[in-house]
Amino acid sequence: MGARPFSPRNLADTPTSRDTSAPRGLEAGAFMLFAAAAFLVLALASARFDPEDPSVHGADWMGSVGGGIAGVLIQGFGLAAWFAPLQLVALGAPLLRGQRPPPLGLRLAGDLLLVIILAALLQVAVPQARVFGAGLPGGNVGLFFGELMRALFSTPGSFLVGVTGAGLILIGRSSFSFIGWCRRVAELTQALLLRLRAFGERVVRAWSEAWRLRRERALEARQAALPRIESPNRDDAIIMQLEEDTEWIPLEATGVPPLSISESLRAASAELRGVDLEDVTPTRRGGVSEAVDGLVGAMLDAGDELTGEPGSAEELPDDADDADGPTSAVSPDADAQDLVLVFGDEDEAAPAPASLRREPPPQQPRPRPQPEPAADPEPRIVDTKAHQQVNRAAKAPEPAPKSEGFVLPSTELLDPPEANTRDLDRTAVLAHAERLEKTLADYGVTGKVEEIHPGPTVTTYEVAPAAGTKVSKVANLSDDLALGLSRKVRIIAPIPGKSRIGFELPNDQREAVNLRELVEDERFQKLAKKAPLPVVLGRDIVGAPFYADLASMPHVIVAGATGAGKSVGLNVMLSSLLFSRTPEELRLLMVDPKVVELAPFDGIPHLLLPVVTDMKQAATALRWAVDEMERRYQLFADAGTKNITTYNRYVERVRAGELPAPQVKTVQALDADGEPVEVPVAKKGGDGEQLPDRLPYIVIVVDEFADLMMQQGKEVETSVARLAQKARAAGMHVVLATQRPSVDVITGMIKANFPSRIAFRVAQKVDSRTILDEQGAEVLLGKGDMLVKLNGSSETLRVQCPFVSEEEVSALTDHLRAQGEPQYQEAILQEHDADEDDEAPEEKSDARFEEAVRIVQETQRCSTSWLQRKMTIGYNRAAKIVEMMERRGYVGPANGARDREVFLPPP
Repeated sequence: MGARPFSPRNLADTPTSRDTSAPRGLEAGAFMLFAAAAFLVLALASARFDPEDPSVHGADWMGSVGGGIAGVLIQGFGLAAWFAPLQLVALGAPLLRGQRPPPLGLRLAGDLLLVIILAALLQVAVPQARVFGAGLPGGNVGLFFGELMRALFSTPGSFLVGVTGAGLILIGRSSFSFIGWCRRVAELTQALLLRLRAFGERVVRAWSEAWRLRRERALEARQAALPRIESPNRDDAIIMQLEEDTEWIPLEATGVPPLSISESLRAASAELRGVDLEDVTPTRRGGVSEAVDGLVGAMLDAGDELTGEPGSAEELPDDADDADGPTSAVSPDADAQDLVLVFGDEDEAAPAPASLRREPPPQQPRPRPQPEPAADPEPRIVDTKAHQQVNRAAKAPEPAPKSEGFVLPSTELLDPPEANTRDLDRTAVLAHAERLEKTLADYGVTGKVEEIHPGPTVTTYEVAPAAGTKVSKVANLSDDLALGLSRKVRIIAPIPGKSRIGFELPNDQREAVNLRELVEDERFQKLAKKAPLPVVLGRDIVGAPFYADLASMPHVIVAGATGAGKSVGLNVMLSSLLFSRTPEELRLLMVDPKVVELAPFDGIPHLLLPVVTDMKQAATALRWAVDEMERRYQLFADAGTKNITTYNRYVERVRAGELPAPQVKTVQALDADGEPVEVPVAKKGGDGEQLPDRLPYIVIVVDEFADLMMQQGKEVETSVARLAQKARAAGMHVVLATQRPSVDVITGMIKANFPSRIAFRVAQKVDSRTILDEQGAEVLLGKGDMLVKLNGSSETLRVQCPFVSEEEVSALTDHLRAQGEPQYQEAILQEHDADEDDEAPEEKSDARFEEAVRIVQETQRCSTSWLQRKMTIGYNRAAKIVEMMERRGYVGPANGARDREVFLPPP
């Protein structure tokens, strides 16, 4: 044959060319099928129908073409339309692997039949459902065939026929074999069971081997702890050697009455070990070896019993290790019943045979069995009675007068503490500890309760977690543990200074905390002598008294929901101050928007003003406090001191004549002749020099700060913030109390300047985070249960506030009122009112008057309330600005509820 001529056509027919073009065509087909599947998915996903007209359809993502195709598929097959893109993907997948597809006719026929069966089954399953807005679950095709199958076979029969048909189609169009699949599952299950069986056998063998080694080691340890006793066997040679080495002494020469061998063995064994050997009785066969074997066996049994009981070895006499063995005094012809054991010194009897003598090791003493630690020791319960009573005075002494004409109140005004009959129930406490461990284990936290601290309200369980336990995981289990333990749980993770996690659980029975016993405590008496403002807060979680110095706090926020004990806590703090401080040392400025909370303290000599209940007067009083703070700083500067403590010490030295009086500030006045003279502002002493006065501490108490912020928000916030920032050195301290600790009440400016916080029970976690910057206050128990965070401490302490009744507070305040009338400083309110009433616009204009005029001109609107909100100023100030604009002709007069008319032209 001749060679084929070269041509491009012949080159195209080469095997290489055919092999290359075939995969590229398959890849192109697969790509087109995948693109079509994606098109259908997007069209179906974005298809929309009008419920009033199901024929109207559209697709937001694929346009009108996609909407039309989606409409046809959904109206025809319903939810089964989603099978179409899956079939396209199934057709394209083999093409990517280089496999040629089967005949499309059979494949498409099988797919269409499968879609029809699926649509019919959907219609049979949920005939009343509506999909895609108004479509049927199986479409029109599913409706026809579904109702046909339901009429012929009923609903169960329709499912059976449909599933059988679908299974036959799947088997016919693929290589799937149901029998082969079942066989494969059976083989895998059998292999898994064999592996589990082999694993179980290995585990059992390993456990058995470990147990055998443990028993052997324990036996070796017990044998090593026994005294060295060589037990003779029954070999004839050993018996003969024993008889040859024994010195024979006649029985009559010993002076010991004859004893039977059984009684001798009992006495000897009881003397050596103190063990009852009722079960050890040697046989009477007339040989020495039987008696020796019985004695040695008894000793071995007694040694086993001693090593098994920790502490039994301590009962042995100290000379038991060094005592010689018994000396045998027997006759070679004597019967076993006539054997006698003679105990004595070496000089009185011959030494015993080596086989019966207990010899300690030559270099080191015989090791004693050490007691093994308990496998699962109980947690240590810390007794807190000592914390509660160790420093309590038997009875507080009668208070001596601290100033002329004023006597501090006696603690006899308070109710005596009730007898504490509650005893610690160790069984219940240990049961709670065990339940806590099990509940933690249920949530995957392994730990052991190490210490338990019972307190008046809660009991703290200190848990040592296993290595690798995440603290964050435990801290988030508060709600889960509350469900498992059926009580509220507060988690301290971790306890400061310890590698443990604390769980505070409420006691079944709460212990009352009495204010009188805390005030009479020696620790409070010592604190009252050192601290300027000592306050009682209660008892901590272990029952120890908890006090604080308000001067070092120096300002505190007290928050809590209604009924949680906030008002009682305020009464306790104020009462503890009044028990130790006179009006010359302490003055109070109280603001009570609720009118009734601080009413019992009205009229006591410590007040600067009657209890303020009007909101406008409250804002004025706070502004006066700011002015008083500035005045005190000016006094400190004139005297060369830095704070109230050094200034009062300076005043005492001036009055004692140790330091010269400060420079006299004077004003010009006219004398009797009408001549101008300099008159000192302050009072003078006998020598004409100005004598300064001691400055008392001032405590400003606001009971419901939320109400004050709602009505006088901006001005009050500014005054409180200035006091919190600078008033500490001036001896002025602020206590804010609120039952709504939201962020619009305790603003960021206020919160940043109040380092000490007290939180009673609140309603939700966000309130707890607002007060304390952490959760926990929402799980408190109420009735005085509180969390305290003092200045400079990152640790939050749980304290039970004492209870003080209204009768006790009334008795205290009645005693204070009997000491004298209060010296109110009415000028606090009158000066500011005079400034507002007498100030003329021509004499002194407001600093923001021009700004207000510009706002009114730009907006062409003017009213007092609107301007107040627009400029975030007080109502009085806004009203004054509006009146000034009216007098100048900028705006018209008031027009009822409508805005004033603006005469200024627009800019």
